[in-house]
Amino acid sequence: MTWNVRFPSDSFAVLRSRLLAVAPREAGAALLCNRGVGKRLLLDHALFPEQHEISRQSPVELEFHPGFVARALKQARDFDQSLLFVHTHPFSSWPEFSSVDDAGERLLIPTLFARAPQGPHGAVVLGKEGFRGRIYSRPTFVEHLAAIVEVGENVRTLARLSGVPDQLNLEEIYDRSVRAFGAEGQATLSRMTVGIVGLGGTGSIVAEQLAHLGVGHLKLLDDDQVEPSNLNRLIGSSAEDIGRPKVEVAARMATRISGGKVGTTPLIGNVLDPQSAEAVLDCDFLFSCTDNHGSRATLVQSAYQFLIPTIDMGVQIDTHGGAVRAMSGRVQMLSPGLACLQCRQLLDPEAVRRDFMSAQARQADPYITGLVQPQPAVVSLNGTVASLSVTMFLAAVAGVPSRARSLIYRISEGIIKPASFAPQTDCIVCSPRGALAKGHSWPILAR
Repeated sequence: MTWNVRFPSDSFAVLRSRLLAVAPREAGAALLCNRGVGKRLLLDHALFPEQHEISRQSPVELEFHPGFVARALKQARDFDQSLLFVHTHPFSSWPEFSSVDDAGERLLIPTLFARAPQGPHGAVVLGKEGFRGRIYSRPTFVEHLAAIVEVGENVRTLARLSGVPDQLNLEEIYDRSVRAFGAEGQATLSRMTVGIVGLGGTGSIVAEQLAHLGVGHLKLLDDDQVEPSNLNRLIGSSAEDIGRPKVEVAARMATRISGGKVGTTPLIGNVLDPQSAEAVLDCDFLFSCTDNHGSRATLVQSAYQFLIPTIDMGVQIDTHGGAVRAMSGRVQMLSPGLACLQCRQLLDPEAVRRDFMSAQARQADPYITGLVQPQPAVVSLNGTVASLSVTMFLAAVAGVPSRARSLIYRISEGIIKPASFAPQTDCIVCSPRGALAKGHSWPILAR
């Protein structure tokens, strides 16, 4: 596992543009980051020095005034955050740390840990194209920063070591995909860990398609077993699988399709439980294929809280008296800069409350009556919605030319149309005032 820093929306592009605009002089800033899962840092905000907070500034040198360092350190200590000092080498494409940088860090890093001992802290140098970074989990232990990831309507990864693995060009199995979105797009997929929460009618199709695409690793989360009523839509299953965990059926399918090239981690659990929710937070991308509002609420908040782009989907078939009255589908990407389900009022608060209760609590609640009835499901409609979601994923990560990040499928009219919704500036889920990039400084939304 290697260190990466995740930036919400276009904030990394804005940071680099602002600092390089000072060229030919070096420029810098302090990045205040919350901690994600594993070796991930999540940018909360960038702190820029005033002119009087810069002691020296030239094409080959930048020195912050102690007052600026103290101001950044106070924020890191007060809010239990990690602190990264970033500066530019404006004449370099892919920069290296200089001997001056090395000497400065030998003084700076012990100071950071003395005032904000939680760590990790570090330093980043930006060039015209790339970067170099060093992360200290303690004052005497340094590791390389492997990637900077910008998470918005598109997911852009700037890796310290990039390129296309030689063997990828030789894999005939992916030849037609490479012809569609290029070798670098295929390489991106091969490096990704993608989570699917819910391996039912839509989730099993998503798993099938991601296996065909050559995604590097799939994390599969569901606590259900295959039942006879699932066989009309559960891809990869047969009557022999009745009683088997759905995640094991999906993992077997992905392995068979890819010849073992796609790794799988089947997880038997419910995303409403803290341990299961935590288990998918190290994914690069998530698919929300659940059928209840509580699970959706957890995944929606996680998408913004941990900067994990997520695609949520659903199919609705309304019936009355044994006849179909209406059918529709929805696919929506959840990522910084895009409206969440809370903004669009697509989460039923009462349903969320019910889903977060234990079975005993639901039985004792006088406001919950009756049983939840099984909903209609048709494999062809699930397939359309799942395919739309995977194509949206390819647009976000592999450069497929599609800008739509919210789609409505009006089945009765035979049309698929894009939808656009502005995020609410004070949303508790997707705005900086709410869960955005808070990481583990906020609790996970779980039972």
